[in-house]
Amino acid sequence: MHSDRRTFIQRSSLVTAGLLATAGTTNAVGATSQSEETGRVEGRLAYGGTPVEDVTVTFDGEHDTDSASNGSYERELVPGTYTLAVDSNGYVADSEEINLEAGETVTADFDLRREWGPDKGELEVAVIEDGGGSTIDSRVTIYGNGEEHSVIAPGGRVPDNDRWRRGFVVAEGWWEVRASDADGYGDGYDEVYVEADESVRSLVELPDDERTIHPDGWVSGTVADESGEPIPNAMVRLKSDRSTMIERTSETGEFTVELPHGQYTLDVSESGYERLETDVAVRFGRVTEQDVTLEAE
Repeated sequence: MHSDRRTFIQRSSLVTAGLLATAGTTNAVGATSQSEETGRVEGRLAYGGTPVEDVTVTFDGEHDTDSASNGSYERELVPGTYTLAVDSNGYVADSEEINLEAGETVTADFDLRREWGPDKGELEVAVIEDGGGSTIDSRVTIYGNGEEHSVIAPGGRVPDNDRWRRGFVVAEGWWEVRASDADGYGDGYDEVYVEADESVRSLVELPDDERTIHPDGWVSGTVADESGEPIPNAMVRLKSDRSTMIERTSETGEFTVELPHGQYTLDVSESGYERLETDVAVRFGRVTEQDVTLEAE
């Protein structure tokens, strides 16, 4: 497992204990000739607190299942030791080894981190009315790969075959698109995956109620010990290549930090406890929830 990321593992009783596996020679449920009790592996995949769907989770590189629209996945397997692996375009590969026993549920939640490739693709943007319609003059800002690019787009298009002859030439990976400053409209938001040597279009729809999307985001959570008791006055640092923000937890162990969008390392420390670092993503106008449990030294 990558050292700069955390996968959270929990165990609970399996309500449907006693299910039997049938037919075959491998240890996936429904694929073994022996009658054996099963266990369940389940969890959620998220990026910056937002569920990630259609990502394949494999077990020992053999059995697999895909995450649903809410980021959840599950699979019933016979008891044994498994390596769970998550690998999807635009995200850093991650894995975790688990030991599954009969009648148990093992929960493995993956907090994904985005990555960008060395090759380039083209990102085109069209800004339109909510529900469809003509394009709208606006400012277009894109973010990804630690970069931010912002342009005025007369006619609501990049490129527009006049001022902008091409779209944004960007690294392969996920890019966030924000459209703002359109007279009489609110802000719009979209996310697109740009493939190397390909051109992809982001279609950003603007509401007509002048709602705005804050250009920054927030990281919020609670710092507690292993018994669940909040830890007041703990040091919370959020670090990126561009800046470091420092905050102290409240008397109830809570913290909230406003930051420019991007990827950060959350570093939490307090005297008498092991220091903890994990990755968090800050997104346009959104709150990323990240609770932290510190272990005693």
